[in-house]
Amino acid sequence: MKFSKQMALALAAACILGLSACSQQDGVDAPENYPVSAAGTVIDRQPRTVVSLAPAITDTLAQLQLLGRLAAISDFCTLPCETAYLEYYEYPRVGTQQLPDVAAIKALGADLVLATAPLAESQMIELQQANIDVVILPPAEDIEGIRQNYTDLFKLLHGQETGSRMAEEYLAGFDRRWQDILDRAEEAAAQRERPISCVYLAEDLLKLSTGDSFEGYILEQMGLQNWGANYTEYNYPKEKELELNPDVIFYNGMISREYIASSTCYKTTDAGTAGAIRYLDPEDFERQSPDLLDRMWEMGRYLYPDYFVQEEPGDWCDIYGTEPVDNSYIPGGADPEPEPDPKPEPEEPPAE
Repeated sequence: MKFSKQMALALAAACILGLSACSQQDGVDAPENYPVSAAGTVIDRQPRTVVSLAPAITDTLAQLQLLGRLAAISDFCTLPCETAYLEYYEYPRVGTQQLPDVAAIKALGADLVLATAPLAESQMIELQQANIDVVILPPAEDIEGIRQNYTDLFKLLHGQETGSRMAEEYLAGFDRRWQDILDRAEEAAAQRERPISCVYLAEDLLKLSTGDSFEGYILEQMGLQNWGANYTEYNYPKEKELELNPDVIFYNGMISREYIASSTCYKTTDAGTAGAIRYLDPEDFERQSPDLLDRMWEMGRYLYPDYFVQEEPGDWCDIYGTEPVDNSYIPGGADPEPEPDPKPEPEEPPAE
C-alpha cells in the first residue's frame, strides 16, 4: 500500500525529530565535546538541525551513517540509495550553494549549514545573524584531504572526543580498502614492461584530467601514465594533439563513446583501434564519498583483472561480480564496448 505525499512528509518530519532518541550514533554528546574546529570554522554547540547544500556532502553523510540530523538538502541532491529504508522519504529542498533559500533554512530552525563552496557574503551574514553556523568543506586534492573531510563531519556532529573516536573507527576499514587497492595496482604494474597510458576525458577531446586534478591523482594512484599529467586546469595543448596515443581512454559521459571513437584525435590511437574506451561515472570522483573506492576497484578489474579478484565474500561490493575478467589484450582487436547505461561490464585489459 502506498502512502500519500502528506503522510510521507509527516513520517519524514517525525523521523528527523525522533532519530536522536532511537539511534546511538545520533544521541546527545557530552557538552565538553564542544567547541570543535573543522575546516577553519569553530562551532561551540552540537548541531540539532543540519542542512546540506552540496550533493557531495549529502552522499558522504549517508555513507558515514550521519543522516540523523539532516533536515534539508540542495536542489541538486539525489537521495542516496542507502537511505531507501523509508520508501517515501523526501527531504525538503532549500536551493543550492549558488542560490540558497535562506528563508527556508531559517524556517527549519537549522543551526548548521554544510557546503563545499563559499556562499555569497550577504547570505553568510544573514545566516550568521540567525545564529546558524556555516562550514565549508572544499573538495579534497588527495586521500588525506578526503580523510580530513570525513573526520571533520564526525567531529562537527558528535564533538571533538566522540567524533574523533568515531572517525578513527570508520577510517580503519576505509584505509584498509584503500591500501588494498594500491597494493594490488602496484603489484600488477610491476609485472608490466611499461605502465598503461591513459586519458580521462572531462568535457571534450582535449579537456582531460591534468596533473592538478583529483582524477589525475587517482590515475596516478592506479599505476597509470596520465597523458595530461604535465598540464593544468584540464587543458591539453592543441599543438600536441598528434602526440596523443593512450592505451586506454576513460570518459565521463559529457561526450559520447561514438564521438571519441570516430574523432581524428583518438581514432587511430592504440586505444581507438582496440576499442579500449571506458566509461567511468564522474560522480564518485566529484563527490569523493566512500563509493570512490568501488569505482577504483572497478578500474582495477578492468586494467588488471588477474590482480583485482574478490578473495573473500563481503570484502567488496558484489555489484561488479566475482567472475574473472577476460584476460585477452588491448589493444589488439577487442570488441567495441556498448554505450553505458549507466555502468558497463568490465572489459579486456590493455596490452603489455
